[in-house]
Amino acid sequence: MKKKILVIGMIITAIVILSYAIWLNQRPVVLEFAMFNGSNWNVEIQDSYSFIDRAIDRFEKEHPGVKVHYVSGIPKEDYSEWLSSKILKGDAPDVMMIKDEDFNRFAELEILENLDDYLKKDKEFDANRYYETALKSGKIANVQYALPFETVPYLMFVNKTLLNKEGIDIPDKDYTFDDLYYICKKITKDLDGDGIIDQFGIFKYSWQEAAVSNGARLFSNDGKQCYFTSTKLQEAIKFTKALSELDENQKVTKELFDKGKVAFMPLSYAEYRTYKAYPYKIKKYTDFQWDCITLPRGKKGSNSSVVDSLNIGMGKDSKHKELSWEFLKYMTGNEEVQKDMFLNAPAASVLHSVTEDKNLIKDIDGEFIGKVIDSGSVKPKFERYEGAIQIADAEINNYYTQDVDLDNAMRIIQRKVQEYISK
Repeated sequence: MKKKILVIGMIITAIVILSYAIWLNQRPVVLEFAMFNGSNWNVEIQDSYSFIDRAIDRFEKEHPGVKVHYVSGIPKEDYSEWLSSKILKGDAPDVMMIKDEDFNRFAELEILENLDDYLKKDKEFDANRYYETALKSGKIANVQYALPFETVPYLMFVNKTLLNKEGIDIPDKDYTFDDLYYICKKITKDLDGDGIIDQFGIFKYSWQEAAVSNGARLFSNDGKQCYFTSTKLQEAIKFTKALSELDENQKVTKELFDKGKVAFMPLSYAEYRTYKAYPYKIKKYTDFQWDCITLPRGKKGSNSSVVDSLNIGMGKDSKHKELSWEFLKYMTGNEEVQKDMFLNAPAASVLHSVTEDKNLIKDIDGEFIGKVIDSGSVKPKFERYEGAIQIADAEINNYYTQDVDLDNAMRIIQRKVQEYISK
């Protein structure tokens, strides 16, 4: 009897073990994906989840037994703290959206997987399908740590109605600093004769935009050296100061632009999409006609601007790295995913074939946007970048408002910024 009970017990145990093994085998692999709610570009978006949900559904159907899980409702402003907390607890996601301010730190702390080997080994991956500028945004020291999901160049917003009223044509695509200055000087005037200027040439155009389009380089790739005494940068600063002096100390505001009293304003492609294109139907500027062109070029530069991208990377501690790579590649390189994003988010696709498709968004010149992205530059990615720019910006603003020698001012900035980034 005891022997019979023992045999039955062994059979039951074997069945339990076998059932558990089958359950383990059939249990879906769960990929943890970290993302935030809303737009990365601080503009209105109708639904930041729908196109991502559709992409996840398609990925899961193409990969049976795989589930992609994300936590919903995390605001962009809380995302860095939330993600850092998960990482500190040893609960890092397999795949994650990476904000610019976190990128360098995550790479240095080896939180992000180096993707170079994946790019080399994967014969299906074609880097030429992506905008080179967008791909560069996922690199640090020439190492690819992430792939771009969305990309946003900067453009020059033009009040066509105001230019037409003054008998001025919209500038050509290769217009220069001198061309912009001439138009702004002609536009800037006192309309009602009270001695106070009430029509202006430009709003929110800074030395940083001018530096990019004059070919000025501010930092080395590793962020250890700065170059604030360069001739190209000084030319850009002199130009922006000359523009500001046209306003005769009158403060130009966004409200004045909204009222049609300002001719030019730099803005991101995200803002362009939000206020111009289907499907948003938002017509913020209804009292005048407007369009977008490139930013002006300096004598030593080109009509280029900064291009920002939202990147997605893989966690170095992921237990499903090959699958994570497939998901990462799918979100950034699958045409259907990118088309859905392009149609429903205020950003350009990272793929040439999508952004430049004339049939997707009728009132956006995708070929023009593609050229702006192609010719653009990427902001440096090192931990002290934002602080260094703030130091420089404060000193340059002093130059604008005070009688200061530019050469001396730039030497002081060079010293202060170099000391700051060398700490």
